[in-house]
Amino acid sequence: MRIVLATALESADLTPSDQLYADALERRGCNVSAAPWDGPRAAFDGADAVVIRATWGYYRTLEAFRDWTETTARASRLFNSIDLVRWNLRKDYLGKLAAAGVRVPHSHVVACEAAVIAGVLDGEGWDRAVVKPATGASGHSVELLQRATLHSQVAALSDESRSSGVVVQEFLPEIAEGELSLVYFDSVFSHALRKRPPPGEFRSNSRYKPTRTAETPPPAVTAQGVACLAALPERPLYARVDGVVRDGTLIVIEVEVLEPALFMEFDPPSAERFAAATLERLKQGL
Repeated sequence: MRIVLATALESADLTPSDQLYADALERRGCNVSAAPWDGPRAAFDGADAVVIRATWGYYRTLEAFRDWTETTARASRLFNSIDLVRWNLRKDYLGKLAAAGVRVPHSHVVACEAAVIAGVLDGEGWDRAVVKPATGASGHSVELLQRATLHSQVAALSDESRSSGVVVQEFLPEIAEGELSLVYFDSVFSHALRKRPPPGEFRSNSRYKPTRTAETPPPAVTAQGVACLAALPERPLYARVDGVVRDGTLIVIEVEVLEPALFMEFDPPSAERFAAATLERLKQGL
């Protein structure tokens, strides 16, 4: 069984987390390699499966990435599937989750224009809101907009925000206690991590130097994550559900089924679970 883990030219090597996964697959007799999605396509030829893992920066060349995923899905088994990739590429999926009964922050996908964003704040009665590109990753161009400085802040947003539009989202004060990342394999809870932003910061992506600690959430919270994944177009092989908990309820900020960090280094046995789930999928042809 030949399995290729997709990375990116800007960071072509496997992360420590994904190396654990590769090792677990190899212990099961697989031939595992890593290859950048934006490198030579021949690296993926003949693969029994391609697992999207660290395709950093894909949002900067979105059409090329879309083409790569579509082409790869036609040539081999792509995980997660092309249907899930399409679903996850644009954050308007939050509205679909809300319609399915999943608790998400109040969110609006709108044009990246100060007047339009101001209209959202007025309609919701917000003095501040989180804004992020409708298509983006890695915490890139995520900002906390304040009504008093809205125009200058919007003017400084990224080109990706202008081309894709933005998600304007209610600010969740619980984020000060850290964002909870729940990891699932085949929609079965595996492990969790809490990412606490530094003082004065609300973003918990790695570039902002959060404190990361393993955590064991209550079963009721992990079950809410499972219910969230049930609202997706199909069951993902791997998923990360990010959110905060308010009065026992998980508020889902994002669902990552494209290229999330899975933090397996915080729970090394999780790599074995991921490998076993991968091979079971391939065995069953799912």
